[in-house]
Amino acid sequence: MTAIRRTALTLALTLAAILGSTGSTAPAQATFADSASRTTTIATAVVTAPGNVAGSLACSRSTGTMGTTWSPSTTPRVSGYTVTVYFSDGFVQKAELGPAATSWSAPIDVYFVTAFSVQYSVTTKTDYGWSNESARTGTFQC
Repeated sequence: MTAIRRTALTLALTLAAILGSTGSTAPAQATFADSASRTTTIATAVVTAPGNVAGSLACSRSTGTMGTTWSPSTTPRVSGYTVTVYFSDGFVQKAELGPAATSWSAPIDVYFVTAFSVQYSVTTKTDYGWSNESARTGTFQC
């Protein structure tokens, strides 16, 4: 008799479980959402070019002296300056200078500055590898 009751109870519970899951009530549902907002600001260094770049060219019969002056860059960790001379025929001449330099001059055969005009620019160089070139000066010619 106990076996019959146990079998009937098992069948009843199984049937209730089957009917209960197909009934009108829907299974439990849940929605999970999470969001976060964050603003990230990354500050970058700006390398400033030298200011007040001014060129010059002094000529005599046989020789000339080309030169430029500038205000130092306000960028920290300046490692030096590069003076670039642009000739109107496309030739480019460069001179490397130290971090305290604010002027440069060099002799030149007067033929080269009679036949071609020159412009100057100065580039700030930093010890972390960044640089910035100034605008070119006006043209100079003997």
